[in-house]
Amino acid sequence: MLGSYLDKAKPGAIWYKSMSDEAADPVLDRFHTSRNMVELAVIPLSSGKQHTDFLEVHFSSRPGAVQQALLNIISGTLVRTWTNRSPGLYAEACLTERRAARGSGVQAHLLSMENPAQLSRAEYRVCVLLSKGQTAKRVQTDLGISKSTLRTHLRNIYAKTQTGNMSELVYRLVSVDSFSGQVPRRISAA
Repeated sequence: MLGSYLDKAKPGAIWYKSMSDEAADPVLDRFHTSRNMVELAVIPLSSGKQHTDFLEVHFSSRPGAVQQALLNIISGTLVRTWTNRSPGLYAEACLTERRAARGSGVQAHLLSMENPAQLSRAEYRVCVLLSKGQTAKRVQTDLGISKSTLRTHLRNIYAKTQTGNMSELVYRLVSVDSFSGQVPRRISAA
């Protein structure tokens, strides 16, 4: 959405999708349409030659004057907080918590915040959509990815979740007793 302004965007400035003169992004449009979203606000937090960190806020209805004023009020605080952060501190806290959970013998569901299968962000999104009953074709369409990209994600997911096909994966995703590292229990008739 920031287009050519990506590396020049002033931290704390608020960019609205509806006010952008850049060409519409079909992937973003599909994302918004599938989730009944109508507006996007982007707040650059820092900008450099190689990267720009930003916060996206998606709206299901057009933000009114009060919402826009609140965003203007907090944008400066967000930028100061982001600038003064200790890089890596949050990631380290998450990793420490994950290690402690592993050590305590508590097993987590595949789609829990602990992410026990170590799924990438893209793989996790695929799993979330599959757990909601979406077909592979619908997942491909919703995420705006090619068939070969979806196939690669699924191959990686199967390896990380110790499943061999789509039905096993979906079972693990929706099963209450499907925990990391455990094969789902089957009850056999005696």
